[in-house]
Amino acid sequence: MKDLLPRTITAIVAIAIVVSALALGWAWQSIWPVAFLGAFVVGVASWEYVQLLERNGIVLNRLFFVSSAVLVMLAYGTPEAAFGDLVLWAALVFPIALYLFDSDALRKILATMGGIIYIPYLLHFFYPLYRAADGALYGLLALVLVWGYDIGAYLAGSALGKNLLAPMISPRKSWEGVAGGFVLALALAAIAPIWKDWWASTPHMIALAGITSALTQLGDLLESRLKRLAQVKDAGGLMPGHGGLLDRIDGLLLAIPAIYFYFRFVLKWV
Repeated sequence: MKDLLPRTITAIVAIAIVVSALALGWAWQSIWPVAFLGAFVVGVASWEYVQLLERNGIVLNRLFFVSSAVLVMLAYGTPEAAFGDLVLWAALVFPIALYLFDSDALRKILATMGGIIYIPYLLHFFYPLYRAADGALYGLLALVLVWGYDIGAYLAGSALGKNLLAPMISPRKSWEGVAGGFVLALALAAIAPIWKDWWASTPHMIALAGITSALTQLGDLLESRLKRLAQVKDAGGLMPGHGGLLDRIDGLLLAIPAIYFYFRFVLKWV
C-alpha cells in the first residue's frame, strides 16, 4: 500500500469537489453544477478511452468522440429528456457517415457507438436520481456505496488478497478484496436510512449494497480488460494514486443506472 498517501490525498480532493457540486446544485435548485462537473468527467474519461483504443490499433477521431460524449452529457442535463435522446441519437448515427468508407470502418463505428453508450449515456442516469425531491442525498448515497466498495476492496485486497478474482484480466484483484468491498458497502448502506425511514429502508439499502457491489466490481473488471488489451496499468495519470478518471468511474458507470432503477421502480422515491 505504498501509494496510500497520494491515493488518500487525491480522494479527499475529488470528494470535496463532488460534494461541493452536489451542495451547490441543492442550494441553487439547479442541476447545472452537477451537469458541468459530469461533462468534465465525461470529457476526460472519453479522452482516456480513445487513448486505450489507439493502443489496440483502433484510431478514432478524438475531437469528434470527446465532443460528442460531452454534448450528450450536457444535453441530458436539460429539463427536456428527449433533447438528450436526440443528441444521443445524433452521436450514434454520425459515426456511420464519418467512418463508413474507412478501411477499418466496422471497428471504428462500433467502438464509437459503444463508447458513447458506455461513458456519457450510462453516467447520465445520475441526473434523474439527483433531480428527485431528496436527490442530493440520493446522489450522495449512490456515490458513497460505490466509493465504499472501492475503498473496502482496495484495503482488504492489499492487506489480505491471496485468491485472485480474474488473473487473466487483472493480476491484483482478489476475492478477499471483493469481500472487503461488499462488507464496507453493506455497513454504509445499513446506516444510510437514518435520514429517511430506518425500519422500512434498511432491507432495501442492504439489497442495494449487494447490487451496487456486484456491478461496481463488474465495471472495474471491464475497464481492466480494456487496459489489459492496451497493455497499460492505468487509463490515465490525472489522479495520483488512482490513475485516470476512467479508472475512478469504471464501477460507477454500471452501478449508477441500477441504483436509479431501484430507487424508481422498487423504492418509488424518484
